[in-house]
Amino acid sequence: MIQEILPDKSKELFNYCLATSVNTPYYYPVNFEHWQKSMFSDCDYDGHPLFSELKTFAFVNNGAIKGYIQWGLSSFSFNENGEKDYGAKYGVIRALHYMQNTKCETALLNKATEYFDMNNVKKRHAFFHYLGMSCYARQGKLHESGFYMEELLRAYSFQKEHENVYFSRCLTENLPADIPGITFAYSGDQQSVKFSRDGEEIGGCELYFVPGSKVCFLKLICIHQSLSHQGLGTKCMYKLFSDLRQKGYVRIDTDTTDSNVHAQKYYEKTGFINRGIMRSYCTD
Repeated sequence: MIQEILPDKSKELFNYCLATSVNTPYYYPVNFEHWQKSMFSDCDYDGHPLFSELKTFAFVNNGAIKGYIQWGLSSFSFNENGEKDYGAKYGVIRALHYMQNTKCETALLNKATEYFDMNNVKKRHAFFHYLGMSCYARQGKLHESGFYMEELLRAYSFQKEHENVYFSRCLTENLPADIPGITFAYSGDQQSVKFSRDGEEIGGCELYFVPGSKVCFLKLICIHQSLSHQGLGTKCMYKLFSDLRQKGYVRIDTDTTDSNVHAQKYYEKTGFINRGIMRSYCTD
């Protein structure tokens, strides 16, 4: 039986997600309150709602959830310059999961398809990266542990759009010694960092501190181009590790496109572990 899941009746779905997320590295150990807010009333970093409409349905058999789907219309889209366009929206299958061999997947996808057809949404996205849940650092792409769902998505005209590689770095062991000469300062929001050497700014990074978790997500890191190939990127990363560990964080995660081999080698050099491929999908 397919039934709608409302925020005040979502504890069973939360438990289902916990039980089925063990192989997904970006399903961080967050509490129910943070998860519920991200699932049903998620906002952008500027406080703007991510979705103007959002529906959540589960397949229930003998009182137990066997799968679920969440879809909706985003509050904005992105133009060709990567800027937000509040006059246009995406149709997005935000989340989809089902137990294999339960034969509920078609029923779940049909609910989303009926909604998009009714709202005349032609181009549709699935696992749109930016529109993932905030409690999971906005990781919207499908992790390789769920690639068994790709055949189903293809049957509904979805094709692979983008592919990323996910990385994690443990901060409780094998940390390098403190790096002399490199300093950094957080901005007021504690998410932007500027790296300096001898008082001169040399680069920076953007961080996301996952609510209710001891995991930090690295959104980007860069060194001024004129200072590249001097080992400063590695030194700045090590300095960041040390500071995050002192603040009580036990892990830092990041991701990069599958084609960015340079970044992948950089992360591996600084001790990150490859945790697998993530993909997003769209229709023509």
